[in-house]
Parts: sequence; C-alpha cells; structure tokens
Amino acid sequence: MTVPFDASQEHYPMSGLDEFLVHNHPHPVRIMWTSDAQAYERMWFTSQDATGDLLVVAGMGIYPNLGTAEAFAIVNVRGQHTTVRAHRKLGLNRMDMSVGPLQFELVEPFRQWRLRLDENDYGIAFDVSWFDTKRPVYRLIGGGMFVGTRPFAGVAGYDGFGRQSGWVTAHGERFELERSTNRGTRDHHWGTRDGVGGPALWSGNQHPHSGEWVEFEEYGVWGDHILYNLGDPRRGSATLRGRRHRLAFEPDTHLLVAGEVDLVFADGGERTMVFERLGNQIAFLRCGMYGGPNGGTPDGDLWHGMDPGDGVVSGETYDVNDPAVRSRICGLDQHHARVECEGEVTYGIIEPYDTLCYEMAASGLGGFSLL
Repeated sequence: MTVPFDASQEHYPMSGLDEFLVHNHPHPVRIMWTSDAQAYERMWFTSQDATGDLLVVAGMGIYPNLGTAEAFAIVNVRGQHTTVRAHRKLGLNRMDMSVGPLQFELVEPFRQWRLRLDENDYGIAFDVSWFDTKRPVYRLIGGGMFVGTRPFAGVAGYDGFGRQSGWVTAHGERFELERSTNRGTRDHHWGTRDGVGGPALWSGNQHPHSGEWVEFEEYGVWGDHILYNLGDPRRGSATLRGRRHRLAFEPDTHLLVAGEVDLVFADGGERTMVFERLGNQIAFLRCGMYGGPNGGTPDGDLWHGMDPGDGVVSGETYDVNDPAVRSRICGLDQHHARVECEGEVTYGIIEPYDTLCYEMAASGLGGFSLL
C-alpha cells in the first residue's frame, strides 16, 4: 500500500511526512542537528474503554546519536499489568517504524494508523486501527534554556485524540474494540529529553504532574492545550490561561486516585473537570523505560535509549491490584479515569509523577492542593 505524503490544509505547516520519525532540521535525515546524546524522536498512543476493563498504551522512540530504536506496549486488564519491550539498532532507514513484534503503520497522515503487537512470550497481542478525531497542531515547547550547564534545545511536535477499532488479547482473553466505545490520545515529539541514555544523563529534575488528556465531543484538553475537531472552522488550536488542581490520593501509597481541575480559558471563562480513576487501571510508564527519580524499569533499571542488545525483547506482568506492587513500580503513571465536565461524561488519561504529585498538592504549591 502506498502512503500519501500530503495532508489536509488544516494541518499546515505540517505535511504527511511529519508523521514519520525523520525530523532533523536543518540537516539531512542521517546527520543529526545536534551532537547531544539525548536527542530523540518518539510517538505514543493510548486506547481506553468506558468500563475500566482494558487500558492499552504503546510507543516507539529513536535515538540517532545513540544508534538505538525501541518500542513498548502495556496492556492492563483489570489490574493485570503486562509490558512488552523491544530493541534494535537504529540502522539507516528512518521510515522503518517497527521494532521486534511491534509495528506502527501510517495509513493516512493525521487520519489513520494501524498498531500491531504480534504474538510473543508475554501473553499479550493486538491489532488496532486508530482514527484521529481532533486536529493535531504543530507547536514548539521549551527551548532557549539550560538543564544544569547543558543547553536544552526543547521539544517540537503535536498531539491529538482518536477512536479505535480492532482487537486485543491478554492471557487468553480477547477484547473487541469499537470506535463507539474505545477512545485514546496520541503524541509525536522530537528534540532533546532529560534522562535519555540512562540515569547518568538525568539532571535530577522532574515535573510532578503532566496534566490531563481528555476528549470531549466539541474539544479536547491536552494539558494546557485545547484541540478542536477535524474540520472545525476555527483555525489551529488554543491554549488555556490557567489550571487549578484539587487532588485526592490513596492514603497508603499516595498514588493519585481522583480530583477536580478548574480550566481557565483564554476568554476568562472557566469549566471544572471532575475525575475518578477506574479501579487500578494505570499504565506504569517506568515499565516503558520512562526513567526519573524512582528509576527506570522496576526490574533492571532500563531507561530510554539504553542498549540491552540488538533484537532483545523483554517484558513482565505485575498484579497492580496489590498496593505494595503499585508503590514499588510507580513513577510517571497514566491513570485511566472517568471524567465529567458540565454534564458531559468521557474517559481519559491523567498523568502525574507518583508520588511527587502528592507532595506538591500536600504543600499547596503551583496551583495544586488536596481535595
């Protein structure tokens, strides 16, 4: 199948090529714009249901100055949290978006993807078609600052929301995904990122709460970013003027469990989102190599960009219904939540860094407080 490289004018200045992992301005694809070992490019997808039974998170990253590529998938079924990780040498083909049993296939730019996890030794697999619903918009985040004594080039990219169809299997149980019930979010960013390459390349800094990734019918909330439906006559996207968080946590583990978020829009209007986590439906991203103050992977301390060997596939299952397990593997976590705002109910992702988020709310800092 031939993938079209053009895209709708509503995505200008991006073209269909921007969906691939090829960004490297102003140099040719194979010559990096920086010698920084922490240069990266990564995409990430989620799919969550409306019942709290199934949460799927998958992503792929490349690290040109480290010569590595990796991918991961997390499937959480009612608290049974399984991860598959795969690694390979980067090679010369930046259009290759497959690593081991994981494949990310662009079907139509900013409209449709196909995500596949083939059978493996860890008991999970899927074949998921992803359909964009909100308009991805290019933006530059950060830049012009320093992390310690190193210049930080910042991050560029885009984010969005979508619906899914297809199937997921987990330990002998099969789930059928329907666009009417399964929704998710995705992003694609590139630049430099703290911690890429391992703990020796981590500055020690960590934001305690990334935000909420929640899609409503008429708009989507992606942190401080407001996205509009595909085809919406409003151009581009919008930015919230502010957010205030009142959060509740598990008393024993201090993991986030519920909260209220006041959204302050550019025109001064306010809306309040109320959310509650569904069971123990959490994607613990340390298992996907997102390192931070709690370490890398809970068993092995593997961080993004590290090279465990060409062709290596690893994984494990944790019972995260056990609070002791949740405490041991927590870090940058994605909580599957029921969200309500002005009478509209939806299902989205809340992303704190557990338990730094609790510490900030308990201290009343940065617009965070305890509920």
